[in-house]
Amino acid sequence: MSEPFRRSPSGIVVDLPDPLRTWLATMAEEAGRDAVDPGGAVHRRILGPIDPTADHDDPLIELQRQFGVEGSLSILIATAHATELNEEEAEQWIRALQLVLAATAARLSIMEEDDVAGLSREDAQTLTTLQALISLMIDALDA
Repeated sequence: MSEPFRRSPSGIVVDLPDPLRTWLATMAEEAGRDAVDPGGAVHRRILGPIDPTADHDDPLIELQRQFGVEGSLSILIATAHATELNEEEAEQWIRALQLVLAATAARLSIMEEDDVAGLSREDAQTLTTLQALISLMIDALDA
């Protein structure tokens, strides 16, 4: 496989195998579903109050954040099998991948770097894959 993301005159070319694309879309769907469950760890990590001493933020701010999360994730889901993204879609992929990473970390109860050492090989590889995709997409956008 060549570089998974590379700049073209019209945007960012995406060269990912189909199983990885499907996995990313599934992970984004799960993150979106879990983010709106107010009792779950993913919701607290992604949409919890900005001020950790508060029970909640202003409802309008919470709604805006929820729309932002859902928007980024839905763009990744809708374009998971696209061969090229425009700049805005590529930037939304970064945001969505960060949200998927945060959701995964919340599900795995990762609060600090030391928590990663106790993960199974598969869970550690999931985190590493997400981190690498974020970094590679940033590099492609900066090229």
